[in-house]
Amino acid sequence: MKVAIIAGTRPEVIKLAPVQAALKSHKRFQPIWISTEQQGELNRQALADLGVMPDVRLAPPSPDRSVGGRFAQIMDRLDEAFARIEPDMVLVQGDTSSTGAGAMAAFGRRIPVGHVEAGLRTFDLDRPFPEEAWRCVVGQLATVHFAPTLAAADNLRRAGVASDRIHVTGNTGIDTVRLIGDRVAPEPLTNGLRRILVTLHRRENWESGLEDVLRALLDLRDRLADIEIVFVAHANPMLRERVFTYLGDQPRVRIIGPLDYPAFIAQLRSASLVLSDSGGVQEEAPVFGAPVLVLRESTERMEAVEAGVARLVGVDPQAIVSETVRLMTDETQRMEMVRAVSPFGDGQASGRIAHILETVLIPARDDRQIQAAV
Repeated sequence: MKVAIIAGTRPEVIKLAPVQAALKSHKRFQPIWISTEQQGELNRQALADLGVMPDVRLAPPSPDRSVGGRFAQIMDRLDEAFARIEPDMVLVQGDTSSTGAGAMAAFGRRIPVGHVEAGLRTFDLDRPFPEEAWRCVVGQLATVHFAPTLAAADNLRRAGVASDRIHVTGNTGIDTVRLIGDRVAPEPLTNGLRRILVTLHRRENWESGLEDVLRALLDLRDRLADIEIVFVAHANPMLRERVFTYLGDQPRVRIIGPLDYPAFIAQLRSASLVLSDSGGVQEEAPVFGAPVLVLRESTERMEAVEAGVARLVGVDPQAIVSETVRLMTDETQRMEMVRAVSPFGDGQASGRIAHILETVLIPARDDRQIQAAV
């Protein structure tokens, strides 16, 4: 059974690499990794970090095109790849343009689609944009949905997805986090200072939100004498320039990155607190006992908030400063978040996905082939 695995961004590589490994361990699967090159260098870096060699590399989408234009390019190139490869199933992950384009190209050729990390929703098409829309589209097109949590499965049922198409597996990203975490030591602290780790890259924060967060970080540096702020800068040149302009050469503030994945995990393991708008970080940080303040107004990972490992603060400087100071000056409250249990899985999600494909989909395909022959 040929299974085309579609990935083009670092998060997709991180979350699909263990799925590829699990499929390779089953004799009846032939996983074929198709790299859309959506994220360029970050994608290639993650592939190298996790030892994944793509079977097919597509031409990257043009950075000069609009969101819709890049989506169209990816879908067209995937359609051509599917025509050559003739996969029995296409696996997509999460909520990127590669995810949506992969599902639509497969649907157009009547190839079954499996959605890894299915069912996440904010129920607001503007937050995050365009990811929420891609999730909804794939939710309508997928044949089988691998939901990371019970809440994600419930979202799919409310959207009309039949229960027998939904399988709760845990999040495959936790499989990779635990694997890498076992191999990587925490990054040493600087002069004994407690570390606040910051990432910020969501499109909705590119305008005023970025300056609000940067202003809050300098206020925190001034209020808390025993902290170091480590800002992991995104690869986007516009964002990097704004971050360096605001925070460059500031005492007890370091701008690093983009980091390879093991180096980022090393930073997470040493952080006392994380401020981030990243969905993946909301999953990763709790594995290492790092509380997360989410720099967004809403999140598709409310399980983290409900479990007590994350809190929504948005990008209002006053809210960021107030909540951060409270946690960094009251160790009892911070430790309540450290001790909370991550709700996103036990590190065995990829094996479950391979087992489901083997026990549910392969027999169904074989039955169809027998009926066609008769």
